[in-house]
Amino acid sequence: MNKVSATIARQRWAETLDAARREPVSITSHGRTIAVVMDPDLAQRALDALEELEDLADAAAALADVANGGPTYTLAEVAAELGIALHV
Repeated sequence: MNKVSATIARQRWAETLDAARREPVSITSHGRTIAVVMDPDLAQRALDALEELEDLADAAAALADVANGGPTYTLAEVAAELGIALHV
């Protein structure tokens, strides 16, 4: 990941954006990263991957809860709770 100071990023904004199309650019202020500029497709893929990981963690926690004696529900119970009619 490229790093550029906020001052340089501001002065060379078009170049910063061009660089961000190739790889993320970390913008720093006083040696601390304050922002990252990146290609929108890469950002969306990263957000999608993060959401997927969170979903997997939630599923693993639910399975662990069931394994430790937590409640379970039948499909019919869930459907009734959601107001969905099951056609068997």
